Amino acid sequence: MLAALLLAACGRQAAVPPPLVGRPDSAPTPIPTFIAPSGGKIAFVSHRNGMAEIYAAYRDGSGLVNLSNRSAPNNSDPAWSPDGSLIAFTSGRDSNGEVYLMNADGSGQRNLTQDPAPDGFPAWSPDGSLLAFASGRDGNGEIYVMNADGSSPRRLTDDPAADGFPAWSPDGSRIAFESDRSGNTEIYVMNADGAGVTQITDDQAVDFAPAWSPDGRRIAFASNRSGNADIYVMAADGGDVTRLTDDPMDDGDPAWSPDGSRIAFYSDRGGDRGIWVMNAGGSDQKPLTDYRDAYYAPAWSPDGSRIAFTSVADAVPEIYVMNADGSRLTRLTNPLAYEGSPTWSPDGSKLAFYSNRGGNTQVYVMNAGGSGVMRVSGTPGSVTAPVWSPDGAHIAFVSGSAGSNNVYVVNSDGTDLTQFTLRAPGSLVPVWSPDGQKVAFVSQRDGNVEIYIADADASRQVRLTNDEAPDRFPAWSPDGKQIAFVSSRDGDDEIYVVNTDGSGLTRLTNSPGLDLAPAWSPDGSRIAFESDRDGNAEVYVMNADGTGLARLTNDKGIDGDISWSPDGSRIAFVSGREGNAEIYVMDGDGSNVVRLTHDAGVDKDPAWSPAR
Repeated sequence: MLAALLLAACGRQAAVPPPLVGRPDSAPTPIPTFIAPSGGKIAFVSHRNGMAEIYAAYRDGSGLVNLSNRSAPNNSDPAWSPDGSLIAFTSGRDSNGEVYLMNADGSGQRNLTQDPAPDGFPAWSPDGSLLAFASGRDGNGEIYVMNADGSSPRRLTDDPAADGFPAWSPDGSRIAFESDRSGNTEIYVMNADGAGVTQITDDQAVDFAPAWSPDGRRIAFASNRSGNADIYVMAADGGDVTRLTDDPMDDGDPAWSPDGSRIAFYSDRGGDRGIWVMNAGGSDQKPLTDYRDAYYAPAWSPDGSRIAFTSVADAVPEIYVMNADGSRLTRLTNPLAYEGSPTWSPDGSKLAFYSNRGGNTQVYVMNAGGSGVMRVSGTPGSVTAPVWSPDGAHIAFVSGSAGSNNVYVVNSDGTDLTQFTLRAPGSLVPVWSPDGQKVAFVSQRDGNVEIYIADADASRQVRLTNDEAPDRFPAWSPDGKQIAFVSSRDGDDEIYVVNTDGSGLTRLTNSPGLDLAPAWSPDGSRIAFESDRDGNAEVYVMNADGTGLARLTNDKGIDGDISWSPDGSRIAFVSGREGNAEIYVMDGDGSNVVRLTHDAGVDKDPAWSPAR
């Protein structure tokens, strides 16, 4: 049902997340917007160039910039990050709605949700650490929240009805949303953890698109309770409802300016949909855009100078931005390229990512603000998985050509490209030493699969292991003195550790089952790993010398894919205990297991964000 409803969203355009059941046909789906705290800029979507794109401009109309300026359809729902540096939005470029993130100038666009079900309508938490969004991954529309980098998605609502269009309260403690769980679409409020759901509107008409005032005391919303869609405002508890607009044509998508003095909204009163603005009390209503295109979903920049919005004038939605007075309109989205795996440099000033914008997929680097995009790889094959060295001077990556994957290292400015491996089998993702001086990798250059260590410039390559059985999964100890790895040299897969000069080879596990994927704790005192020694794959932990073995998980499903939190207090892992692969987290002793994802697809590869 949810997938079908996508076709009605964004003025009945395809490939965007769904409207709710019961939404009036006369009002195309309003999209909740998040006003950037500073209010200086406005991002928006427009179809003026033939494809929907994302634009941004200052509030006086100057500085109009097309942020996306490429050529894939269906980009909408712009939401500014609280610091104004990023814009989250919905895109249909992957054939279904996904939540994307880009820099405020339109660069660095990347997919955050990557799920076969429709995801969209992102809303930033006030501190910028989380994004709430709507998703159909559990079969009907529900509200989810994830970290701002797309990690750790978790479901907040759980109801057979359709829930959507989340909006955070300014203090981050509550989320308003709309739902048809009562039979028609109403506005609800819940705590930020999903508890305490309360219905705050109760009318036979459709109430939708909630937007908190900056002081948290009021909620603006749209409703057709007077016959057509108009803008209303109410107290945060649902009382004291006041109608702000009164026009025969539809008004919707209210968005407060950061100072609370104005409300931007869309209106059909000019014949085509445009962006309007009014004082918070409803006076001085005036248009900001002309009526050549269909505009909606306004979102103020944090400093109040610009407004981002969506336009579907040419049948597919895109994001535009303009100044707050309507001038300097710029299209932000419309990318043809597929880009992914954004990786922060250690100092946070740059991002590495892969993109096929130049034809085949290569590694690019840009400044954290999206400027200075530069291609740094030049291999004949497509690349994946850029990995920064600890000092930020180099980037390692994998490139495939003619059926062979190889490890390369390049300076972060694109100079001195070096190929590390040649026709090495298996997973070739390189592993940097903690000091960034060396790279461990796997190769069968000498006839069997072994672990090698090379200097970061690929010189002095040394074979670390030497056995007829395959050695793989190298993992540096945090102090850089040892490497844990997996080997079947004693008959089945066990975990070993060896000094980085090849001495001190020690077998740590001894079980008839398979022991795999060693992962050092951040302080180097323990090693977690996967093992099927008790009949199915579970997560175990032991001291770094192999003593103190403890089983952390105990479930009939397969548990594995281990990732320590930066402080070593928790472990994220993947489990099939509920039937399909999901992400879980537990304390380092195996207690307090919490399921983080709930989806019919496969969720895997958990990775904690770095400690700040």
